[in-house]
Amino acid sequence: MKFILLSFAFLCTFSLSAQQVIGFEDRVPEEFTSPDKKSLSLSNRYYKEGKKSLEWNFVPGSTMYVALDAPQVLNNKTEATHGITLWIYNEKSQPDSLRFEFLNAEGKVSYWFTYRLQSPGWRACWIGFKSMRGDKTDKAIASYRIVAPNRKGRVFFDRWKFPEKAMNLRTTPDMQIDYNSLAVGRDLWHWCRVWEWEQYAYDIPRPAKLTEQQRRDLKTIEERLNEALTPPAASTVAVAVKKAMATYAKADIYPSGSGFTGAPLLAPDELHRNQGELSWNDLEAMLTGFAYDAYCNKSYEAESNYFTVWDYAIDQGFAYGSGMGTNHHYGYQIRKIYTTAWLMRKAILKSSRRDDILKTLLFWSALQETRRPCAEIRDEMLDSWNTLLQPKLISAMMIPDECARVQALYGLSRWVSGSVNCTPGTIGGIKVDGTTFHHGGFYPAYTTGALATVSDYIAMTGGTEFVPSLEARRLLASAFTAMRNYSNLIEWSTGLGGRHPFSGKMGGADIKAFAQLALSGDLSGQSGEFDRALAADYLRLMNGKNSPETRFFKEKGIQPAKAPQGFFVYNYGAAGIHRRANWMVTLKGFNTNVWGSEIYTKDNRYGRYQSYGSIQIMGYPSRKASGYVEEGWDWNRLPGTTTIHLPLVLLDNPRSGTLMARSTENFAGTSSLEGRNGMFAMKLKEADYKNFTPDFVARKSAFCFDNRVVCLGTGISNSNAQYPTETTIFQSEYRPGKAFISVMGKEIDKPSFGAKLAGNSSCWLRDGYGNHYLVLEGLVRVQIAEQQSAKDKDKSPTKGIFASAYIVHGLAPKDATYAYSVLIQPTAEELAAAQKDPGYSILRRDRQAHIVFDRASGVTGYAAFEAVSLPEDEIVADIAPETMVMHRTAEDGTLIVSVCDPNLHIKEKTYTTPEPSAPSFKTLHLRGAWSLAVSNEKVKIQLTGDVTEITVTCRHGQLVEFRLKQ
Repeated sequence: MKFILLSFAFLCTFSLSAQQVIGFEDRVPEEFTSPDKKSLSLSNRYYKEGKKSLEWNFVPGSTMYVALDAPQVLNNKTEATHGITLWIYNEKSQPDSLRFEFLNAEGKVSYWFTYRLQSPGWRACWIGFKSMRGDKTDKAIASYRIVAPNRKGRVFFDRWKFPEKAMNLRTTPDMQIDYNSLAVGRDLWHWCRVWEWEQYAYDIPRPAKLTEQQRRDLKTIEERLNEALTPPAASTVAVAVKKAMATYAKADIYPSGSGFTGAPLLAPDELHRNQGELSWNDLEAMLTGFAYDAYCNKSYEAESNYFTVWDYAIDQGFAYGSGMGTNHHYGYQIRKIYTTAWLMRKAILKSSRRDDILKTLLFWSALQETRRPCAEIRDEMLDSWNTLLQPKLISAMMIPDECARVQALYGLSRWVSGSVNCTPGTIGGIKVDGTTFHHGGFYPAYTTGALATVSDYIAMTGGTEFVPSLEARRLLASAFTAMRNYSNLIEWSTGLGGRHPFSGKMGGADIKAFAQLALSGDLSGQSGEFDRALAADYLRLMNGKNSPETRFFKEKGIQPAKAPQGFFVYNYGAAGIHRRANWMVTLKGFNTNVWGSEIYTKDNRYGRYQSYGSIQIMGYPSRKASGYVEEGWDWNRLPGTTTIHLPLVLLDNPRSGTLMARSTENFAGTSSLEGRNGMFAMKLKEADYKNFTPDFVARKSAFCFDNRVVCLGTGISNSNAQYPTETTIFQSEYRPGKAFISVMGKEIDKPSFGAKLAGNSSCWLRDGYGNHYLVLEGLVRVQIAEQQSAKDKDKSPTKGIFASAYIVHGLAPKDATYAYSVLIQPTAEELAAAQKDPGYSILRRDRQAHIVFDRASGVTGYAAFEAVSLPEDEIVADIAPETMVMHRTAEDGTLIVSVCDPNLHIKEKTYTTPEPSAPSFKTLHLRGAWSLAVSNEKVKIQLTGDVTEITVTCRHGQLVEFRLKQ
């Protein structure tokens, strides 16, 4: 029930800092007046809250006044955040408007706006003072009024708030108030642009008649949609029908006047479920269940209910031209409305409400955006693909006029082709290195599903005139290939998990996408029947499971691909992937442009350290099989990270909202040589938030050579004298008799163990999963213990027995260091050889540089944190600051060199920015006279005496590799 905050005492003390929630349940509020006293009354004919609304009967010249007890004085801040929200019911479409005017003490209008009455039913009226019209010179508001159009009529008001002191930043412009600019000012809020896009006109002509090819193509897509959208199993249908009936009962829908009464339908941001109000997911549940029942069970009652719900939804504001106050993220709650509308399309096309339903479907699918090519700068594309691409296709295919349908499909396919491009900066979409961005960062958890919807679209339109371009399909394939590279088999590491630290993986739709893309044509350019490489990847990911696609590819002689091998650089995520055999190592950092983790109040609340130089080995096809489970997990000890070991209460998210901390340091990322071996380097600098230690710094590196990883740290310093700083070597679940550890050659297989060791050339450890560690220095703690922890979502306690090893740097360390190496799943011969000679040399390890030479591969890796001179190096004389260099001498005597600046060089530091990565220039000097063995436009060489100056143009965090000869 609503309530009225309009007592005399309240009004005498009312100020702009307070907020009126004005109800219309008991009486017309005293502050609402009109010269015709009988024109205002309460009505139960329609309501959007409680059971009554305020009815205003007007004639030409009518005005309704709302008095304020004291002037409400705006300033620059409150003008930007305050406004008014209410809902208005209009019984009949009219070509005119209501005018809201806000007056100063002299009765002059300072702010005003108009509200169009073109749509019947309930429509939101949300607008901030910032978006209103008027001269706005006098910011003291003494009262306000609503001026009627020049005719006789009536409207109904409900859910009235004034002043609304925190206008929703995603307030949605719509037909009623199309100049509300709070949301449109940010391209991010793509949800809120549906009315803006509705103003677009097709620049693709509507064909006068269809060609035979177009008719065949329409039929092909229709048949594919029929197959893809076949109802689920009978048991699933039964559950959906039951849910629809239960929700329908709660909705309590009854015809009233020209519309309906029933539970108010609202966007989640203003929803009060405890008062019986409903949202889009409830609408989806009703339409889905009734559609299944009507289609599968031939239920006449369900079909009748289906159309009643549609009438109710449109009357409540889920309609063409309506923004419902704010519509952000609505796509996640309405997808089944479209898939089941396809099942009901014949009934819809015969319905008397056909036009209203189809206009609603087209509008909320945002198909209107595709009347023009996809904008080059268009953020949050993954949301659009994931939630609205299929609705767009269904809506286009439900257009009754075939010629208009073809026009819409041409526009949609062109838009899809344009949307699958390399997006600039940190806005959403696919980057040049194959990473996929959402929320301003590399985010596999949003990649899964989103890319698959594009592949679904390609599969639906394959072989027709409406299939997306070859260029788009190739780029999409590159993103899936990247996903294949950073997943082992289908799961990725905690470091890449975003706010889903223990659940990130490829879904069935992602795996199927490899087959869909393979069947869309030979993307390799070799004019084959299909793409053989993608087909082989598909068979590997299916892991022996059967499907029509697996049978087809096997019949064509395709064998499952081997696991990816090599080192893969993903510096849009400050990440690298090192792979051999069937294991994978993920290396992860963060910098000024790359956030370290996404932390919500109820997701990943303890995930601060995900990118503090994590080196996570997935030696088996899943996190769990590799020893990483949440129950009992010590969130301070992700392998490879250097952290301050905090109690969970201090590690918890210090903010009430989202935290996506970045560093003030630019240097963090990876590089590789010949795509086989690679390295990671990072200037670690903790951010400045509550319970953080902003002077916490370190310089970290990891050099990956075959199954060897050399891990170095220097300059580890902070002022936290209460909690110790540590570098974690490993943490994995202890499994008796299966996953036990070894310490200095002695196997430890018991649930309680602890030891302190001094790192040295004989300090060998083994985790429970076949990986061996040589710790060269420092105080090393090794333990097997039951750990008490908590789940990241709800803080519920967990426990588990884990084996851990970590280097203790102590309280408030000053320039602490570490050095250890990892031998990943070695053979007995490899282990014995490494215990005699680890096979690498640490050439330098200080504040300026970390340098390692690997004898087996002949590769030398340089992490230059500062400008560094190398007087003892036989080849490299000096390197520019914040540069990664790798080289080896090839069998033909040429020097293979890679140079990488992992910094994206994006100046604007915001949530997301379209500012593109800028080029940078890195210089190093080599001893002797060198020239390019093969020309490279990114490399310039100048010889001065017996020193060769090499200047490399770097961009997008991508390495530049070249060969030199003497």
